Amino acid sequence: MRKIKKNRFLIGLVLAVSLSTTAQAQVDVRTRASQMADRLQLSEATARALQEAMERHAGRFDRGGFFWYVAADLARQLSDAQKAEFWQAPLYRNRNHPGRPRGRFWGKGHGWGQWHGAMPCAGMPIGMRDWLNLSEAQRDSLAVLARRHRDAMRQLEQQWRAGTLSAQAFWQQQQTLRTQYQTRLQQLLTPEQRQQLAAERQAMLEVLRLTPEQQQQLAAQALQPGPFRWAGWSLILTPEQQEIVQLYHRLWRTWQGIRAQ
Repeated sequence: MRKIKKNRFLIGLVLAVSLSTTAQAQVDVRTRASQMADRLQLSEATARALQEAMERHAGRFDRGGFFWYVAADLARQLSDAQKAEFWQAPLYRNRNHPGRPRGRFWGKGHGWGQWHGAMPCAGMPIGMRDWLNLSEAQRDSLAVLARRHRDAMRQLEQQWRAGTLSAQAFWQQQQTLRTQYQTRLQQLLTPEQRQQLAAERQAMLEVLRLTPEQQQQLAAQALQPGPFRWAGWSLILTPEQQEIVQLYHRLWRTWQGIRAQ
């Protein structure tokens, strides 16, 4: 009898701790949602929808992919007028904000800038470089790796256009280069960073439901030289996918700006 009571006590204690932890997580997410709604200048109804979406996926916050799922929920539930609220406030309140990324970012419907921080660039979303807390050495190594990869891909394309490389050989060698790049990229990251990156990529694939063809097209587009490589992405993604990406970008950059304060 004493053993049964002891087991019940332990079970109750575990449940109490679990519920307390869950409640604390909900409070933290609620605080984050309030901060983001204030930064984005959202109406009360839209702010409540953001809070509810963030609370639904609170368990994913520290595992990667959190804002992809929140963006997908908002894309499905909000009206067009509510979605428009996400573009009213400036993304950064001043030009010298410590969280401000390199390059220019515009709101919805303003060209290549809207994609710049959200989609994979040579195997890694640009915003993830900060989220993964890459060291300076890692950033430098990644920049060298990406540059060499783009140069090698460009040389392959030149050989194919010149007729010195068949189409079949071109695609085979291109796939080999991508595999090599991914392998070296993984080697640059710590086990924790690899896990976070995998979770973020899996969330993106699950939420956007990218077809294999779309994944290949996006990977090829990201390797094109110059800033206009981003412009073609709007031709690859469906309107629904574009909307989720735009919301994801806004949410992620808003949270990044708040965290940098």
